[in-house]
Formats: sequence, C-alpha cells, structure tokens
Amino acid sequence: MHGELWAGVGAKLQNAEMQLRKMGQSIEPPERAHWNVALQASGAIIDTGWQRSFYGHFDAFLSATRSVAEVTKCCFGVDRHRAMADWFDQLPAEEQNRRREFQRQFQVHYDQFCGLPLGTARHISEHRTGFAPVSVKIRGMFGSEYTGGPTECIPISETRHIEDASLAFLAKPFPIQPSWDDFTIDGNPLFPACQDYLNAARTLMAEAGRISDQVHGTHSLTRPL
Repeated sequence: MHGELWAGVGAKLQNAEMQLRKMGQSIEPPERAHWNVALQASGAIIDTGWQRSFYGHFDAFLSATRSVAEVTKCCFGVDRHRAMADWFDQLPAEEQNRRREFQRQFQVHYDQFCGLPLGTARHISEHRTGFAPVSVKIRGMFGSEYTGGPTECIPISETRHIEDASLAFLAKPFPIQPSWDDFTIDGNPLFPACQDYLNAARTLMAEAGRISDQVHGTHSLTRPL
C-alpha cells in the first residue's frame, strides 16, 4: 500500500547509494586510454579532479541518506515544521490520529538514526562549518605523507629528490593517488562508516514499513504538498 509515497523514500535511498558509488569512482586512477598512457609516459600528470568531486559526492551522500528519515516522517507521520502545520491541520481527523500514532512508534527509530555519527557529520556540514570532518592521509611513493580534507587540497604529484645532478633525469613526477583506506572521519575509516549509515537507512525504512502496515493498513494517506 501507499506505493506513491514509498517511491519518494526509495528515491532518496537510491540517490544515497549512487553518491556512495560516485565517491569510490572519483578516486580511481585515470582511465588507461591510449592518450592518457602516452601523456603519463611523457612525464605528464593527469589531474582527475578527485578532490573536488569526492567531497561533493560525500556531502550529497550525507544529505540523501538523512532525507530517508525526513521524507518518511513527512509522508507517514507528523512533520512539525511550521510550513507543514496548515497542511496537517486540514487533514481528516482520523488520518491525523493515525499519523500521530505512526510518529509515536517511529520516533525512537528516527532518533536512533539521526544520532548516528554521520548524522552529526551532516549537521556540521549543512548547518555549522560548511563541510564534514573527513580527512585523507596518503603516503607517497617516496615515504612522504600528505594530509588533506574538504578545504585543504593535497598536491596531485610528488617528485623524488635527487642529489646527484647526473641522475636528475630520474626526478620525474609521480601521481599522489588515494585509496579507500586513506579516508577517515573522526578517526574512523570513512567508507565502512558510510556503508553502516546506508544500512541504517535501509533498516529505518523497513521499520517504517512495518509500523505503517500496522497503523495505516489499507487506509488512505494524503500526499504532502
């Protein structure tokens, strides 16, 4: 039942899944096309722009994942935002009561989800500093360590220091390429934290479905404006 309402919740979940995939794709090395191979062989460094895209996709992932909870609350329960107050007050009394009961049972699951670490990271990014507390630490080919984050870019390449002038030809640049394991948030691995957050959103959606079947059953629900 209420497939037209669940479609919106599902769309947010799919968006979150896509943004997580995009995070991984953005840090992949340049495609091994003939042109790229020739450029790299000549000593050129190809800037994939991963630092711009990675953090953008991460922000979008946080937003879409959290929206699973917000859209569910609005479609099946009670959204207490003042912009929705007039709409809610015009609903039939019987539907208002059902929505309040859904919200009563759903609230504990909603609160647990919103209290997860990446929920806090989303709040920091959207309402406080403008970016989440994620960082990357990459060890280069020659032992140097590079640390960066959403507002602190790291170099795209490094060059071996050669003291012997006769061997200067060996001092060609090498790309500084991150891997999944290089990213952390609050000291914890980022990608596993993202997967946990996504799994929590799926669990929240399943709990909401169970509560909706119990409370709303086959009764109609008004689509939010």
